[in-house]
Amino acid sequence: MRMKGKKETKVKEMEESARDGKDMLQITTKAELKTYISSVRDKLLKEQAAPIFAMAAMQQVMSLDSIYDLLDSHNKEILQEIWVKLSQSGFHLRKPPLLFGEAEA
Repeated sequence: MRMKGKKETKVKEMEESARDGKDMLQITTKAELKTYISSVRDKLLKEQAAPIFAMAAMQQVMSLDSIYDLLDSHNKEILQEIWVKLSQSGFHLRKPPLLFGEAEA
């Protein structure tokens, strides 16, 4: 699926921000979060990006001040999928309660 116009530009800006590490990731809506994490997931699953890229993206997303407001069930599922893929690629990670609940963490 190919994004066009403003969405594609926004994703590129967010990815550049995440790579540079200069600015905090600027995500203010659930739709922006979904666009960004879907892009990260797709790149990870297609092996177009190294797992460390996805780990850095996850760190920035989980550090957002408004993460509790931005997480809906669909965004949570996407983040869980990224987390599982990272675990399968060799990262030894504890499941964050925000994504997996207290009992599973």
